[in-house]
Amino acid sequence: MIALFLISTIFAIISYRYDPKSPSIRWGVLVLVCAAFAGLSRATIETFLPTLDKFNMDFALLDSLLYYLRIITGFISIYFFPYALLMWAITYSDKFTKRVIQICKYLLPIPIIFMLKTTVYSPDIIPDFHSMLYWAVPYIIAACLVHIYAWYTESDPNKKKQRITTISISFPVMLSALILNYIVRAIDNHHQYWRYMIVFLVLAFFIFLWKALKKGAGSLNGIKLRYEREAHKKTREAINKGTALLNHAIKNQIYKINSSLQTINVDELNPSSQNSIEIINRSSKHLTEIIERMHSKTQEIEIIKSQNDLNKLVDESLEDLKLDLYKKNIKVKKLYSSEKNTVYCDRTQTYELFINILKNSIEAVDDGGEIKVTISPKNSKNIMVAFSDNGMGIPSEDLKYVTDPFFSTKKKGDLNYGLGLNHCFEVMFNTGGDLKVESKVDEGTTIKLTFPIHLKKGDVYEKSNSSSTN
Repeated sequence: MIALFLISTIFAIISYRYDPKSPSIRWGVLVLVCAAFAGLSRATIETFLPTLDKFNMDFALLDSLLYYLRIITGFISIYFFPYALLMWAITYSDKFTKRVIQICKYLLPIPIIFMLKTTVYSPDIIPDFHSMLYWAVPYIIAACLVHIYAWYTESDPNKKKQRITTISISFPVMLSALILNYIVRAIDNHHQYWRYMIVFLVLAFFIFLWKALKKGAGSLNGIKLRYEREAHKKTREAINKGTALLNHAIKNQIYKINSSLQTINVDELNPSSQNSIEIINRSSKHLTEIIERMHSKTQEIEIIKSQNDLNKLVDESLEDLKLDLYKKNIKVKKLYSSEKNTVYCDRTQTYELFINILKNSIEAVDDGGEIKVTISPKNSKNIMVAFSDNGMGIPSEDLKYVTDPFFSTKKKGDLNYGLGLNHCFEVMFNTGGDLKVESKVDEGTTIKLTFPIHLKKGDVYEKSNSSSTN
């Protein structure tokens, strides 16, 4: 049972550290805490107390503490598990409004209050498994059905993959708990069939690690261990330091070149020398521009949120790129779910992000191509903006690298560093949203951006103004 405690605890820590602000992950962590407490509760009477007796360590206070530890952890593990499981399914499904979730949060634990009276506590805790047939069993079955419904109705392919992975990992554990820990124990609590649950939990844990580490695969609750994110972060830190040093060194040399050019009387030189001086002057300006652009793309991204209308931001971006669209005779199709789609985001960073993505689409499509912009609620907490083009598309082998720093599918040009989508990815991550790229060669590319509708704890916020972006 110590193994159950350790595995569940590690499982819970990994999940919580991934995204402690996510409601679904918090409820998932509570499920794992209940499993950990089950292991701790059994270890108390099967390992800790027998060890004290073996070495004749008879301490009344310690025995009392271990007794209460056994009672409390046993009570929480048995009674809170079905409640946490159903709340996890409800929050993870994205099918319920915030109000419904709040109501469920306070109504669903009511049966636990009655269990306080029907539970035997001495000489050892004996849960009321017969009563749990009428509420705990339906809770677990309802949790399974909510997961299946959320998967069946999911339209986003990536989310659908995550949901089926969540089902494949969690269902064996949930069903084994349902049958072995609740139904069987209500009928026969003498044979300890519930011990076999550890097999399903260990298997789920290793499948979870495999899926979470496998790039491009679905994962439990959408959790991906952050080696990819940390790689991005470390690369950007190296870029920041490198470009700062490079910027300083090259600017010093350009300053010397420009100072030296000022001392030359161009009128006294022959045409060939004048032409050479002009080339040097243009090259120094061009080099300065390259350094400044790279430097601006690699700075730490600060997100200052305000309330903004995504419809308006997209319209302004399209207006500023009107000439580029006109030159290639590109049609723009706008599908906005409502007159206003308001979210909290950094207005300047989001505008630049839209410009960047639209420019990529314009470059990708042929003359007479089409770009479609869709803005619609993704769920009660997020709004999605999708930019779709019918351009050349991205090869599948390159798709998983498109947000990596310095990776680019474009032709190598003077001002192409492969930092555009990486910068967009960082903006969305720091906004609290998400960026997904879907593409097929010769069919086109779709970039989906998910924006949070509400402010979250820790967000830097300033009141929005009605002025347009320049």
